[in-house]
Order: sequence, then C-alpha cells, then structure tokens
Amino acid sequence: MSLTAVILAAGKGTRMRPLTDRRPKPLVPVAGRPIIEHIVGGLATAGVRDICLVVGYLGAQLIDRLGDGTRLGARLTYVWQEEFLGTGAAVLLAEDFVGDDDFVLGWGDIIVPPRNYRRMVAMYERERPQAVLAVNWVRDPWEGAAVYVRDRHVVRIEEKPPRGTATTRFNNAGVFVFGPELLEVLHGTPPSPRGEIEVPSAIGTMLGSGAHIRAHMIRGGYWSDVARPATAIDVSGRIIRGASRAGVLVHPTASLAPAAELTPPVFVGPDARVGAARLGPNATVMDGAHVGDGALLCDCLVLPGAEVGEGCALSWAAVEEDVSIPGGTSVCGTQQEAAVYGGA
Repeated sequence: MSLTAVILAAGKGTRMRPLTDRRPKPLVPVAGRPIIEHIVGGLATAGVRDICLVVGYLGAQLIDRLGDGTRLGARLTYVWQEEFLGTGAAVLLAEDFVGDDDFVLGWGDIIVPPRNYRRMVAMYERERPQAVLAVNWVRDPWEGAAVYVRDRHVVRIEEKPPRGTATTRFNNAGVFVFGPELLEVLHGTPPSPRGEIEVPSAIGTMLGSGAHIRAHMIRGGYWSDVARPATAIDVSGRIIRGASRAGVLVHPTASLAPAAELTPPVFVGPDARVGAARLGPNATVMDGAHVGDGALLCDCLVLPGAEVGEGCALSWAAVEEDVSIPGGTSVCGTQQEAAVYGGA
C-alpha cells in the first residue's frame, strides 16, 4: 500500500524568535540542515514520497529551498494557508491532495528519528487500525495533549490539561497515520472555544464512535517540537550523536586547523573553516562559517556564512547567518533561553 503525507508548515513560530524573524520555522537548522529536510527525508526513507506541505508565513522560502522535492527523494506539492483557523482547518486545505488515500500527518516543526516513520507505516499496514498516533514520554503533558493509553491503544486525548492534573505521562507527539475518513470527521468537527477546528477534537470524536487508534511510542533518543532557539541547539546535539558512532560529523570540504579540538557531538559543514579553536560538546558550524583561533564553542549553533572571531566564547548561543562576532566577545545564554547574536 502506498501512503501520502500532509505536513503543516504555515505557522509563524513566535517562540523561536528572533530566528524566525527572517525565515519560517521549518527552515530553522538543526544538526546542519533545516528541520523540514529532516522530516521530508525521513518520510521518503519510509517510502512516503508524495508529500503536501501546507505553507503560509514566509512560505516562498520553503518552496525555493525544497523545490519539487527531488533532492530529498520526494515529490512535493504545496498548498497555501491564508487564515489560521486551527490544525484541522489546515488539514482540510489538503483535501484534494489526499483524495481517497491513507496519509501520514505531521507538523513542520516536529522532528523524530526517521525509523519511527517506517514503524508507524508498518504498524498501520499490518494492523489496519483507524489511525496510528505517536506519543512521547514527558513528566507532565500540560503544554501539549495528554494521551491515555490502554493495551497499546489510545482511549482518550486531552488538549493542554492544567499543569499537574494529567494522570498519564504520554504526550501527543504530533505524528499520525490516518485514513481519508479523518477529512469527513473534520468537516463535522465544531470549532473550539478559540474558534478553531483542531485535529485532537476530531480524534476525540473518532474515539467516541469506537475507532481503534493505535499508540506508537517514539523511539531513537529524541523527540522535539523545536520550540525555541535553545531547543534547536539541544536537539542538534542529540541528532549528531545518533548519526555518527564517534559523534563528530565533518564535511569533506571543511577546513580544520591541526590544533582544532573537537569534543562530541560536533558538526562542521561544507566549506566551513575552523582555526585552532575548541568546539564542543554540542557545537554546529554550518556551511561557509568561520571560527577563529582560540575560540571556545559549546552548546551553540553557527549559521551559514557567520564568522566567530578569535578568542570568542559561546555557550548556549546561536549566531545568525552572515553575522560577524568581533574577537574576544562572549555570548552566553542558558539551556532555557539561548542567546541569539545578530537577531533582529
């Protein structure tokens, strides 16, 4: 059976500012490439190659970057979202694309190890439930949707429960497999108190009518909604460590001084130049960026074309694209709130 996919990628990503002041959130880089490329590439490796992206805020940048999807092994279609009336309304914009197909549904900022797409598709094809819903373990699902599971099936979903009230540790991970029946349910779903048609409400309706919705636990070392700059830095390190046994990825065209020290996880992209600096743990230096002698970088993200001067110290920091940091500068954020140098 062949599945298609719909990815919702129209939001403004306000919590990711200032990195989203000049780019849509799905183009924020993690582990050296945009979030959306991890998603599309992961789906393609699972055999899901016909993908519709619902775009809105700075959507032309997404189209310019991804094109027809050939580079990622996919065939991309784009639908524009002009009004933000909820996730369910966004899915309905892709109704003509979906047609009578089963489809994977995801968000353009949810990143998971690619093997989860393969396992969800295989589960759906093998067991034929009405849907497969991915969940991830959290201490308290109050920021997302609490998912109650019994015998590996979803029995209830509660959107944004008050902090400390949920009796489940499963959170809606934002990746699903549905049949086309979801579209009919969404058409009959009333708006929420915020005036929006939401996918979780439609899932609740399906459960109320006796639908069998299978739960899939995300595996592979990370799940992220890449909410903030600090989140992008954190998940970058997790992805890099998982992609290489040594935890170090250096592009063949990158240039490293003999005295450069790399402490995993570290990513150094194409045409990047690194002097006698110390990178890591958890440093990403992207395409064409330059790091001067004596610089110290840990828990940081240096975007394409940026320059970090000699003797700079960066910790929990992101350096915007094509921005130069004068030598000797210290840029220090925290794991909760990263500093962004050169942001608007």
